[in-house]
Amino acid sequence: MSGHQEEFLELCCAATEGAAIGEGAFGPGPALWVGKREVAHFDDERALDVRLTRAEIRRRRDELKADERVTLRRSSSDWLEVAVESDDDVEWAVRVVLSAVEANRTTSPKGLPPTGADLERRRRFH
Repeated sequence: MSGHQEEFLELCCAATEGAAIGEGAFGPGPALWVGKREVAHFDDERALDVRLTRAEIRRRRDELKADERVTLRRSSSDWLEVAVESDDDVEWAVRVVLSAVEANRTTSPKGLPPTGADLERRRRFH
């Protein structure tokens, strides 16, 4: 993706209602938020972390396990990692992120992404 993480997140944000770009709680750089819950951020150039939710991961487990672009975490995690290395991967990853936005929309605390002291407090716990 060669340095286009923010553009990717902006594309996801523009493609759905209820998502916003903010500073990431899990590291420096931009992240996609639904209310006050972070749902996607990049760990590096090609590694996208997505909070798909345990329920959605469980529902799609066979599909996700079969996809070489996906790295699942322990069974109690809401998160998975997606490798984004080609244009096809970008299109697929956008769909995964939009699924994450939808899956988190009803349970996320309402509001804007945290900033300032609220964001710093969250970072201390991650």
